[in-house]
Amino acid sequence: MAIFQNNLKRFMKNKLTLGISLIIPILFIIVAFSGSGDQRATVGVIDHDGTQLTKQMIQTMKGQADVVRVTDNNQRDQLINGKADMVLIIDKGFTSSLIAGQSKPLNSYHVSESNISSGVSAFISGYLQDIELMAKQSQGRQQVFYQALNRYNQNHLALRVRSADGQAAQKEKTLSSLGFVIYGCLIMMIALPSKLIVEDKEKKIFDRFFTTPLSLRSYNAQHILSYLLLANVMIFTMLAILAAGFHATFGPSIFNVYVVLLIFSVVAISIGVALSVAVNSTRQANALTWLITTPLAMLGGCFWPAKIMPSFMQKLADFTPTAWGVKALTKLVYGNGLNDVIIELTILAAFAVIFFLLASWRTRDIAH
Repeated sequence: MAIFQNNLKRFMKNKLTLGISLIIPILFIIVAFSGSGDQRATVGVIDHDGTQLTKQMIQTMKGQADVVRVTDNNQRDQLINGKADMVLIIDKGFTSSLIAGQSKPLNSYHVSESNISSGVSAFISGYLQDIELMAKQSQGRQQVFYQALNRYNQNHLALRVRSADGQAAQKEKTLSSLGFVIYGCLIMMIALPSKLIVEDKEKKIFDRFFTTPLSLRSYNAQHILSYLLLANVMIFTMLAILAAGFHATFGPSIFNVYVVLLIFSVVAISIGVALSVAVNSTRQANALTWLITTPLAMLGGCFWPAKIMPSFMQKLADFTPTAWGVKALTKLVYGNGLNDVIIELTILAAFAVIFFLLASWRTRDIAH
C-alpha cells in the first residue's frame, strides 16, 4: 500500500486545493442559512371591481404578503423583473356574482411556481372558500353578507403566509448548500487525481513504478482508494457542519444523502483520473480542472435551480453528472428514499464506469 500511504502525505502538501475545496462550500453554506426563513411574498393586485369586499380582501392580504400596485400594462414586466411573485386580477362583477351565489374565480399569474407563491395561493384559496360559504349563508342579501364578513375579519387569526411545508425554506437552504458541497467535491476530486498522477509522469516515477512488481491495476486501485478516503473525510465534515451548525433538513435519513455524495465523488474521481492521462503537465491539469468544474456545476444546478435556465441548457444538463447528483439530492431532501433515486444513482455509476474505462485504456497505452 505504498502508493496509498504516499498519497495521504501528498494530500497534506496540497493545502491550497484542500482549502479551496472546503472553504467554498462552507462560505456558501453560511450565506444560504444566513437569510430569514420567514419569507414574505410580493403580490401585485389589479382590482377592477373596487367594492368593499375586494378592498377588505386586499387589506387582509397585506397581513400575509407585501402587496404592490400593478396595472394591466405592466404586470408582465413586474413578474419577469421579480418585483412581484404573483399577480392577482379581480374582474369586474366579482363581488356581485359571489353574493348571488355564483362563484367567479380570480385570475392569478406567476413566472414559475415556488414555495412562497404556493403559500400565497393556498391562503387566497382558503379565504375565498370562507367568503363563498358566507355568501351562500346570506342567500343573496348584501347587508347580511357584509355583517358576516366584518365578524369574520374581526375574529379571523392572521396567519403568516408560509410554504405549505413549514420546513420548505430550510429544505431550499439545505439543497443550495449541498449544491456547493458537490462543487467542492468536483474541485477536490478532479484536481488532486489529475495533479498527482501527472506529477508521477513528469518526475518519471510513473515509469519506475512498473519496473517493480507493482501492477497497473494495483497502482490505480491504491490511488482511487486514497481519493475515496479523502472524499469521505470531506463529506463527513460538510454534513456534520450542516447538521450540527445549521440544523439542515436531509429528508428521511442523512445516510441517504451521504450515499449520493459518495457515489458522486466516485464520478468526480473518475473524471480526475481520466484527465490525468489526457494532459502532459500539471499546469494543463490545473487549467482544465477549472474549465471543467465550474461549467459542470453551473449546468448541473449547483449554483442555482436548473429550472431557471433556458430549455436547451436544461437538456444539455442531462449529459452532466452534476445534474443527476442534484436531482437525487433534491428527491431525498424532499422526503424520498434511496429506492426513489435508483435511476439517478445508476446514471452516476454509468458516468464513473465510462470515465474509468477511458482512463484505464489510455493509461495502459502509456504504460506500454
